Amino acid sequence: MKCGRVCAAILASALIFAPRVSAAADDPMLRVFLADGTSLVSYGEPARVGDRVVFSMPTSAEPNPPLHLVNLPIAHVDWDRTSRYTTTAQSQRYIRTQADADYAALSNDVAATLSDVARTTDPKARLAIVERARTTLGEWPQNHYGFRQAEVRQMLALLDEAIADLQAATGRGRFSLTLTAFADPPPANEPLLPPPTPKEAIEQVLAAARVADSAAERTSLLTSAVAAIDREKDHLPADWVVATRADTQAAVRAELRVDSAIRRSARSGRMRWRRSSPPSRTSWTRRGNCSSRAIASPFGRQ
Repeated sequence: MKCGRVCAAILASALIFAPRVSAAADDPMLRVFLADGTSLVSYGEPARVGDRVVFSMPTSAEPNPPLHLVNLPIAHVDWDRTSRYTTTAQSQRYIRTQADADYAALSNDVAATLSDVARTTDPKARLAIVERARTTLGEWPQNHYGFRQAEVRQMLALLDEAIADLQAATGRGRFSLTLTAFADPPPANEPLLPPPTPKEAIEQVLAAARVADSAAERTSLLTSAVAAIDREKDHLPADWVVATRADTQAAVRAELRVDSAIRRSARSGRMRWRRSSPPSRTSWTRRGNCSSRAIASPFGRQ
C-alpha cells in the first residue's frame, strides 16, 4: 500500500537527520535594557511583576560574582527589547545544549508511531494514529525555537500524504489538503552582548543605582559598587578607581544624610502630633508629609 511506502520514507528522513550531541556550557547571563538604551546584566531571567522588573544582578565580573537583587520601575525599562534578548539567548542556549537530544526523542517517537501504524490493520485506527502524530509534529518547531523546522516540514508533507491515503481507505474520499503550514517562530533579532569587563560590571551597578526609586536600594547598590571597586582595583584603571570610588562614597554619604533627615523629620512630626490638640493634628500631619517630600535624594528620586 502507498501509505506503507510513505511511512517508510518518513522513518528514513528521521534517521537521516540524526542529532549531533552538543556539550556546550550553559550561560545564565541575560540583559535588562533600560529606556535610555543601556543595559544591565541579569543573572538568570528577569521577571516582570506588575509595574516592576525584578532580577539578580552580578556586582562584579568574577566567575562566581556576588549577586544583588534589583527592583526597578517598569518606566525605566525597555521591556520589549529585554524580552527579545531573553528569547534570543534562550534559543541559542537551547540549540547548544538540549535541541539535539529533544530532536532525537522526536525522531524516536515518530519511528514508534510508524511501527504502531504498521501493526494496525483497521484503517480508521491507522488514520487516528497518523493524525495524532501529525499534530505533535506540527507543534514541535514553535515549541522548540524553530529547531530543525525544515526537516519537520518535510516529514509533515509526507504525513499529510499518508493521511490523505488513509482517508480514502476509510471511504471518506481522498482530500487534497495543504496541512503543512505552521507559524514560524519570531526571528531572534536581538544580538547577544559579550560579558561585561570588570569596569563595565561596576558601571552597571552604578547605573542601576541611578534608576532605582528606593533610597535603601540606591544605598545598597552604591555600597556594593564600592566593595566591587576594592575587590577589583588591581584590574581597573588607577585613575578611574580613585575618582569613581570617591564619587560613589560621596553619593553613599549623601543618601545616608537624606535618610537621616527624613527620619528626624518623621520623629519630629510624630512628637508634635502627640503634643498637639486633636483639631490641630491634621495640619501637623500635612506639614510632616510635605517636609519629608521636600528632602530630595542627590543620586536619584526619593
